Amino acid sequence: MLTLETVIQKIQQLPPEQQKKVIEFVEFLEFQADRQQQDKQPETPPQQDQDFFALAGIWEGKNITLDTIRKDAWGEENQ
Repeated sequence: MLTLETVIQKIQQLPPEQQKKVIEFVEFLEFQADRQQQDKQPETPPQQDQDFFALAGIWEGKNITLDTIRKDAWGEENQ
């Protein structure tokens, strides 16, 4: 089995273009490992869409009109 020192020596003996290919291959292996790690992580379940009309009940019995919303937002002087 090759040791890290032996591998480094072999890479150093290669011409620069070959060394570049070794680096690119190692980066490719890192990329693959990252992708595999991401694939192993459980996906978060999508948020359930809330029914708009189910939320409408929070305004039940309140006097909310376009005019009251404008008064609350901008005051009566801007009417």
